[in-house]
Amino acid sequence: MALRSPSSTDEDAPLELTTAGDIETLIRAHGTRFIVTNKKGDVTPAGARELGLLFDDTRYLSHYELSIRRLNGHAERNGSEARDLALVHLSSDSFDLACNRIDLMVSGLGSEDALLDDPQNYLHVRRRQLVDDHFREEVEIVNYLPRRVQIEVVVSFAADFADVFEIRGARRARRGRLRPPVVDESTVQLAYDGLDGTTYTARLWFSPPPARVSSADASFHLTVEPGQAAQLEIGVAPLTSLPASSVKGTDFDVLLRAARDDAARYFEDCTRFRCDNAIIENVLEQSTKDLRALSLELGGQRTVAAGIPWFCCPFGRDTLLTAYEALMLDPELASSTLRALAKLQGTKFDDFTEEEPGKIMHELRLGEMATCKEIPHSPYYGTIDATPLFVVVAHATHKVTGDENLLTDLKHAILAALRWIDVRSEDGTKLVTYQQRSPRGLENQGWKDSRAALSFPDGRRAEPPIALSEVQGYCVDAYRRGASLLESAGDHATAATYAARAETFRAVVERSLYLPDFGRYAFAIDGHGVPLPTIVSNIGHLLWSRVPGPDRAKSAADLLVARESLSAFGIRTLAAGQAVYNPLSYHNGTVWPHDNALIAKGFANYDLMDHACAVFEALSSAMGRFPDRRLPELFCGTSEENTLVRYPVACSPQAWAAAAPFLLLQSVLGIHVDGVNQRIFIRNPKMPSAMSRVEIERLRVGRSRVSLRLRRVGKHCHVDRLDVVGAPLRTFVEVE
Repeated sequence: MALRSPSSTDEDAPLELTTAGDIETLIRAHGTRFIVTNKKGDVTPAGARELGLLFDDTRYLSHYELSIRRLNGHAERNGSEARDLALVHLSSDSFDLACNRIDLMVSGLGSEDALLDDPQNYLHVRRRQLVDDHFREEVEIVNYLPRRVQIEVVVSFAADFADVFEIRGARRARRGRLRPPVVDESTVQLAYDGLDGTTYTARLWFSPPPARVSSADASFHLTVEPGQAAQLEIGVAPLTSLPASSVKGTDFDVLLRAARDDAARYFEDCTRFRCDNAIIENVLEQSTKDLRALSLELGGQRTVAAGIPWFCCPFGRDTLLTAYEALMLDPELASSTLRALAKLQGTKFDDFTEEEPGKIMHELRLGEMATCKEIPHSPYYGTIDATPLFVVVAHATHKVTGDENLLTDLKHAILAALRWIDVRSEDGTKLVTYQQRSPRGLENQGWKDSRAALSFPDGRRAEPPIALSEVQGYCVDAYRRGASLLESAGDHATAATYAARAETFRAVVERSLYLPDFGRYAFAIDGHGVPLPTIVSNIGHLLWSRVPGPDRAKSAADLLVARESLSAFGIRTLAAGQAVYNPLSYHNGTVWPHDNALIAKGFANYDLMDHACAVFEALSSAMGRFPDRRLPELFCGTSEENTLVRYPVACSPQAWAAAAPFLLLQSVLGIHVDGVNQRIFIRNPKMPSAMSRVEIERLRVGRSRVSLRLRRVGKHCHVDRLDVVGAPLRTFVEVE
C-alpha cells in the first residue's frame, strides 16, 4: 500500500500519498462533505490524492474497497488461499438526485463449478452510496445461479485524516498522532489527535454484524439462495461533529426518500428550462442538480462550495459569480450568499489573513491546518475582486427580486465595501492594485491566480503591485450599482457621490488601460506602470462591466471572437500566437465556461448578439463532448473542431461552471429582469442555431413568476408570454 500513515509514536512523519491516475470517478456531495470513488465505488489505490471521503476539509476514508470471496470449501479442499472473485463493472449512475448507484457482477467461476455452458455472470452486485451528515452505503447481492452460493464479502478501510491541503501537495512540518483503533462486534472507531487539539474520529458501523471485524476490514459470511438477494449496510460518520446516537439506525431507504424529497423541493423552487436540443436541456438539468449538490450552509445561510474535490468550501469570488450567473435559475441563492458573506466582511487589518475593513473574504477552510494557522484560510481575504463583486451582485439580485428587506439587511455591508474601493482607488482617482502580504497567501489575487497567469506576450512575468483590467471594471460597476442601491434606500446624497465617482473612475480606467498603439485594452498594469498588451479573455469582462464606449466595445468583441481567441469550444483565456500561449496550461490558453458566460453577457450589454451567439455555439459544442453533460471548471484550448481535450485535474462539479449555461442562455435571449418595477424586457433575442425553441417556466420577476416561450420564426425570435403567477407584470419585447 503506497500510503504511509503516522503511527502512534511517529508524530512528525509526513504523509506519502499516491495517485489514482487518469480514472473515471464518481462524486456524491452534501455541503462540505463528499466522497470521490472510482467507477466501482471504491477508494483505491489507498491514499490516492484524487479519492476519499472528506468531511469539512479532513479525509475520513483514505481507503475503502469491496471484495467478494467464495465460502464453499473449494479453497480448503485444494489447500489454497481464498482468492477474490472478479468484480466486473457494468454501469455507474451519479444522475440520481440522492445517491450514486454502481452495478457490478461476479464473473469467473472455476471450470469445476461450470453449470450448463455459461458459468459466468452469476452474481449481480448493486451498490448505492449517499452522503448527508455522514456516509452510507447499501450493498445488495442477487444470486442468479440455480443453487445457493456462500460468499464472503470483505469491506476494507483506512483513514489518514489528511487535511485537504496535504492532499493537494502541502508538506507539513509536523502531524498529529493516530490513536489505536477501537473495535467491537459491529463498529470500528479510527481516530487522530490533531495539532489543533481536536480528536478527529471516523466511526464505521456495519449491519448485519460482520462475522469478523478488525481495524482494517470487516468480513460478512452470506448465504444467498437461488434468485434471492442478500443485503448489508455500511456507515461512516465524523464524531467530531455528530453524536454517536445520531448516525446509526435510520433505514437506508428512509434516508434516500428524505434526500429525494429535499431535492424535489429545491427543483420546485427553481426556474425550469426546456428546449428542443436534448444535450443543452440535459446540461441545464445537470447544472441545476450540481448547484444543489454543492450547496452548503454558511452563517445560517445557503450558499455554494466552489468545486469538488479541491475547493469544497465557501469562496468569495466563486460563490458571488455563481450566484450572479444563476439569478435566472434561483435568485434566493444570491440573496442568501450575500447575507452569508456580509457576516464575514473584514473589520480590521491583518497581514497574515490579508483582512481589511470592508473586504469580502476569499476562502474559508475548516480543517486542522487552518485551525492551527499553518494556512491563513480562517478565513483568508487575499482576493482583489470579491469586494466590488459583492456590490455588483447585490444590485443585480435586488433588481431581480425587488426585495427591499435584502437592501436593508445589506446596506451597511455595501457601504463598507464601497469605502474599501475608495481607500484602494483614492476615491476613484487611481487604479486598484494588489500585492501579496501574507507569507502563506496568494501571489496573484484575481480570478487567474496561478503563478504563471500574469505575463507579457513574450513570457516575462509582471511584477507587483498589479492593477488587473477586469478588476477596474468591477470597481466602476460597483460604484455605479452601489449608487443605484443607495438611491433606492433613500440615501440620495451618498448615491450622488458614488454616481459621480463611477464616471471619474471610468475615465481613469479608460485613460490608463486603453492602448491606442495596439487598438485594445491592456491585460493589466504592472508595478512599474508598464501595461501588459497580452491578448486575454479578461478584457471581455470590461464589457460585462459596461466600461468601454460602443466603438471600443465592438473592437474588443471582434478581438475575442477572432480565431486566435475563439476555439471550437469557447474563448481561450489567452489568445494563440503569443509566446506564453499554452492551451494545456491552467490560465494561459484553456477555456473556462464561467469566463465565457461573463464575456457573452458583456457582448449582449452592447447588443452584439452575433458575438454572444458565437460564444454560446462554441460552449454548446463543448457540452456535447462530456458524457455526464456536466461542464467542468475548465478544459484545454486546443483548436481541433472534433476533439475536446480534458484538463486532467479540473474540478467537476464546479459551481461557476455549472451556473454558466444559465447566464449564456439569458444573454443570447436578451432577457432583462426588473423585479423592482415588476417588468421583464426581452431585447433583441437571438436563437442559437443549435435550437429553435426554448421554454422558461416560473422565472422569478419581483413578486411574480412568469413562463415564456421563445421560438425561431424565419430569421427572427418570437416571444410568447404563457403564464404569470403572483403580482401583475409588464412584458416588453424590443427587436431591431
